Amino acid sequence: MMGIGGAWGFGQGDMSTSSQAQIYPTLFGRGPGRILPDLGRMRAALEDLGHPERDFPSILIVGTNGKGSTAAMLSAILQASGLRVGRYTSPHLVDVRERIVVGAERIPEEEFGEMLGTMDSFPDLSFFETLTVMAFLEFSRRKVDVAVLEAGMGGRWDATRTAQSAIAGLSSVALDHSSWLGESIEEIAADKGSALAAAEIGIIAPSVEDRVLPALGAPEAVRASRRLEVRVEAGASLKARFPDGRRMRLQLPLVGAHQLSNLHLALALGDAASSLGWIGQLEEESVRRGLETCSWPGRLSEIRLDGHRVLLDGAHNAEAASALARELEGRDKSYDLLFSCLDDKPVEEMAEILRPHCARVVICPLEDARAMALKRLQEAWPEALRADDPLSGLELLGERVVAAGSLRLVGVLMEASQKGVPDVE
Repeated sequence: MMGIGGAWGFGQGDMSTSSQAQIYPTLFGRGPGRILPDLGRMRAALEDLGHPERDFPSILIVGTNGKGSTAAMLSAILQASGLRVGRYTSPHLVDVRERIVVGAERIPEEEFGEMLGTMDSFPDLSFFETLTVMAFLEFSRRKVDVAVLEAGMGGRWDATRTAQSAIAGLSSVALDHSSWLGESIEEIAADKGSALAAAEIGIIAPSVEDRVLPALGAPEAVRASRRLEVRVEAGASLKARFPDGRRMRLQLPLVGAHQLSNLHLALALGDAASSLGWIGQLEEESVRRGLETCSWPGRLSEIRLDGHRVLLDGAHNAEAASALARELEGRDKSYDLLFSCLDDKPVEEMAEILRPHCARVVICPLEDARAMALKRLQEAWPEALRADDPLSGLELLGERVVAAGSLRLVGVLMEASQKGVPDVE
C-alpha cells in the first residue's frame, strides 16, 4: 500500500468553504486528481526557487491525531523561549492563511495572493504541495529561527518531508486514511515511522501503543519519557521533571485528557531543540508563559451561535471519537450532537462510540467533493434527524450541542460565528 502523505493535497482531507475557493480559485483548483506518491515535483520546485527550506531548521510532527495540538503547544514554548517561530499546519478552519504563520501573524492577503501568483510557475503541484512551498518561502523570507511543521497525512511521501527536518515527533498511530496509508495499523505505522527514521532525533508520544513500535522502522527513536517525565497532579495541573533535576509546574492549556500526551511530546521536542543548540535549556517561566498563550480552535473549544453553546471538536476517526466520548462522559451536562464526515471515515464505528454520550442527533451533508452521502450517514445514525446543512441542523437541537465528525463541519460553524450570525437568546 503506497503512502501518499501530503501529496494528496488537503492536509487531513477537509477543504475550505466555497468563499475561499472563490477568493483563490487557482489554489483550490489544484485538486486531489494531482495525487502522486512521489516528492519529485516538490524537490524540483524547491530547487528552482533556490531551496528556501534550507534556510531554517525545522521540527516535523507526524501522527493520526494530535499533530496540530502538539504543533501549537511546541510553537508557543519555542516562541516564549526567545525564538522566531514559523508554524505550518493543516487543515484550516475558515481562512487558508491560517496554515502559515510566523509568531501569531498570517501572511497578509495581498502578499498571499502575490506569492500564490509565483506558484503559477509550478502548475502541476497539488493543493498541499503548493501551500508547503509557500510556507517554506515565507519562513525563509521572514528569517525564522525554527519552523514547526505538521505533516498533512502519513509521513513517507508527505510534502513536508522535503524540509529534511532534524527533529521529528510522532503523536499517535490509528486507522485512518486506510485507502492511502494502509489497511493495518502496522502499515500506517511504517508510513509515519519513515519520518522518524530520517530525522536526527525521533521522539514518540506516550499515547503511541507499544505494539506498533516495531513496525515504525525507527529503532533510534525514543519515547518522550526518555526526555522528561510528566504526571498530572490535579485537574489540568501537572508536574514535569527532567533527568538533570529540573522541575516545572505547568497547566495543560488545551481541553481534554488526551492533550497530556501531546504536551508531553511538545516538551520533549522542545528539549530536543535545546540539545541541538537551537535554544538554551527549557525554563519553567518561559514554558509556562508560552503555554498560557496557546490556543487551538476547533478541538474541544466552545462558541456561541444562534442561541446555542456549541462544543466544536474535529474528531474525524475512531480514535478521536473515543477521546471526545471520554470528555463528554466526564461532563455533567447533556449534549445534542451535530454530525457529518467525509466519505472515507468509519462512520458506523464513530456512531457506536458517540451514541451513548448524546441525546438528540442531527446529521447533515458537507459542501465538499468528498463529503459522505446523507444516505450512508443515516444508515449509521438511523435515529438521527436530517438537515440540509450544518446551520439548519443546529436549529433542530437544544442549547448545548457538540459538533463533530470533521474539521470541515467545525469550520462552517466557526465561520458563521465570526460573521456575527444573530444570537436569538
